[in-house]
Parts: sequence; C-alpha cells; structure tokens
Amino acid sequence: MSPHYHFIINPVAGSGHAKIVWPKLRQILQTRNISYSFDESRYPGHTEKLCRQYALNHPQAVIVLLGGDGTLHEAVNGLHKETKVSATLAYIPCGSGNDFARGLSIPADPVKALDKILAAKAPRLVDIGHYTEKFRNESAFFTNNIGIGFDAQIVYLTNHSPLKKWLNKYHLGFLSYAALFFKALKKQPTFKLEVTSPKGHQVFEQAFLCTTTNHPYFGGGVNLMPTAKINDGKLDLIVIEKKRTWPFLRLFLLMILPGHFHIFSRRVHHLQAPKLKLAVSSAEHGQADGEEMGTKPFEISFSINQQAFLY
Repeated sequence: MSPHYHFIINPVAGSGHAKIVWPKLRQILQTRNISYSFDESRYPGHTEKLCRQYALNHPQAVIVLLGGDGTLHEAVNGLHKETKVSATLAYIPCGSGNDFARGLSIPADPVKALDKILAAKAPRLVDIGHYTEKFRNESAFFTNNIGIGFDAQIVYLTNHSPLKKWLNKYHLGFLSYAALFFKALKKQPTFKLEVTSPKGHQVFEQAFLCTTTNHPYFGGGVNLMPTAKINDGKLDLIVIEKKRTWPFLRLFLLMILPGHFHIFSRRVHHLQAPKLKLAVSSAEHGQADGEEMGTKPFEISFSINQQAFLY
C-alpha cells in the first residue's frame, strides 16, 4: 500500500520557485492517483510548527518539503527540537543553495525529485547534527552545516543585500554568495579557535573559516570536504587558517575547481568525530544552515542524531 504524502510548500523559497513548480507537481500526483494533501508556510518558523503538528497527527505519512535549505532546517527542528516525533521526510529542492540535495544526490529538477520519492521503496536513515550554544543557552538541529567566520560573514552580507532577491528571481541565487565573496574577505578578521574532540585539544590562532558539516557541500555547491558522508555517524570539522589574502584566494580557487586539491594545503585542517566542542572568545558571525546565528563569542557543542528520509 502506497503511503500518504503531505506536502509543505514554502511559497517564498527561491523567490517563489516552490510556488511556481507546485501546480505541475500537483498535476502529476492527480494523474497518478497518489494520495496527498498540502499546507503552505506563511511566516518564518511556520514550517517547524506545521511539520510537528502533522507528524503528531499522522505518524505514518511522508512529509514532503518544497523549499530551500532553510525550509528543511525548520522541518527537522520541528520533529526533533522538543520531544522527538517519529516521521519520514522527503525533500524537493526549490531554494537558492540546495546543498542538502547535493549531499543526498537528490535531483535539482523538481519533477525528477518527485519521481525519485514516489519510486523509493523504504526510508533511509540520514545523519543530522545537533548543537548546544552555551552563551545564548541555545539548542537546535541542522542538516547542512554550522559556520563561524568567513562563510557566516558571507551569509550575513547576502541576507542583508538586495542582490540575493534579484538573483533568486532568475533562479541564480547561488551566485549571490560568489558576488559578495570579496566584500566578506575584506571584512572578516582571523580569530582564535579552540577545538575539543575525542582526539584531544587543538588551538588555531589564525582561524578564518570554521565549518562543522554533515556532508561535502556548502555555499550553494562548493565541495568543501569531498570525503564527508551524510550517513557515517560523524561530523566533519574544516578549519581554514589565513595569514595573507593571496594564498587564501589561491586556496579558495582550488576549492571550487575539479580535483579538490585544497584539502592537501597545510592551511586546511580536517577533523572527523561524532562529538565536537568549539570555543571562540571574540565576537564572530555564525550561521546554521544558512540562517544567521548572530555576531557573538561561541562555546558550542556538537553531536549526531538521525532522521528518516525517503529519496
């Protein structure tokens, strides 16, 4: 017996991309006599509430999200943030970055993504990260990554720039990160970072980019750590130190070119572990799945949970 699919659509994701593709997907569902229902999120945080409420009332249904990485972030927190609610999620990427879809090899084409969901035989468990931030007494979950420093600076500048909205209109939202790269490079200072893991304690005096990731991708498709896996029960910490601007530019160029030669640089540090703790005493930008965490010192602990996905 086929499951019931409940779609949660974020109509503003990708400057309205989800709202545009939904009628086409709905027609496919009706043509194939698929049992479905749907809701639209209407304000920030609404997806979190919709997802939790529907899962509590319909635990056997598959909740399908049409939106971006932020939509997915809200849904996962809706299921896990308070007492855990068991539910199966599926995801049709319609945002500007869509890094989680890349990490899970979900097709970028919404129709192909829907076909893959409908053809899937059973859900599979996927890692999701959990973090607790001491200074704000904040605890939440993430599907992509938590960044402190350079990538979070780009997120901040992007979210406060009209450029992202304009590029999203033409489904080129991923270019907004690239467009603000040099502005972030100029504004972001290096900072002291302390890392504690089962492997010991490390100090980085000139950290510039610090990302704790669940899969290889960040920033709308940059393959930051090719060896990161979304189902290995571990998180990958990548720390990039910066002494001078030009060597960092060369390193970043290697990051976006084929071959992934950046991982061999002595300025790139990689640590893999199921649990991590980071401490930054200076006020830095932070981001969680592309959502701003504010500018502040950080003392943040990470661990791993799992979520069932149909894909």
